[in-house]
Amino acid sequence: MRSVLIALALLAAGAAEAQSYGQLGDVQTTAPGYFFFARPGEPVVAVTAVGAVTATGRYVVRQGTTVADLLALAGGAGVDRSGRATVRVYRDDALLLEREVQALYAPGAAPTALQEGDVVEVVGLVSSVPGYYVHTEPGNDPVAVTAAGAFAAPGRYVVDPGTTVGDLAALAGGVGVLGAREARTEVDATVRLLRDGQLVFESPLEELYARETLPLEAGDVVDLQVTIEQTTPFWRDALSIVTTGLSLAILIERLAN
Repeated sequence: MRSVLIALALLAAGAAEAQSYGQLGDVQTTAPGYFFFARPGEPVVAVTAVGAVTATGRYVVRQGTTVADLLALAGGAGVDRSGRATVRVYRDDALLLEREVQALYAPGAAPTALQEGDVVEVVGLVSSVPGYYVHTEPGNDPVAVTAAGAFAAPGRYVVDPGTTVGDLAALAGGVGVLGAREARTEVDATVRLLRDGQLVFESPLEELYARETLPLEAGDVVDLQVTIEQTTPFWRDALSIVTTGLSLAILIERLAN
């Protein structure tokens, strides 16, 4: 709690300066990704925030700023596939600290003050640019695969070993927006795994998570194909039958007369 309060105080002190670029004391702020959170004239240290934080970049912060403070200033930490976030601090090219982010805010946790040149890394799921997605933890040996077709986020995916077809379908957002559809439409979505140009797996999307799916290999293509069919409501069929029956009855009556 104390760390959070410190972070809020830092935000209040430096937000006005950080929102505009220009000369702040002896520090020139010129571009996004470079942040200044200290009053002009205060002793400062320059550190770097990388990984799964909202705002990665170079931070010039007042002396005494802790790792927890920096994560708050950087917009919070993303989580990994287990729902947790791990923070690492590197000092002089050596790993100084590694622990879960929530442990930084636990009662009795000893704060770690940052020093000049420290690098704070949050290990989580990081997406880089549109169409290219990184979903792997640093240090793993990832594989590159492709999500194609009607996914919400098709593109190139770098994923951890063991990632399955179902995992990739979830990472790619499932079926993309199909636009406004009438109530009498049926959507049929099929997931196919292509490996070396050969179809090795196929399943309706709605059944994908009710069965075991294959782990992906480098170069695999997971394709989602969607077809939309128009269906006629039952009441319209019934009305058509009744109308046809009445017409026939009238015709028979006229012929009989």
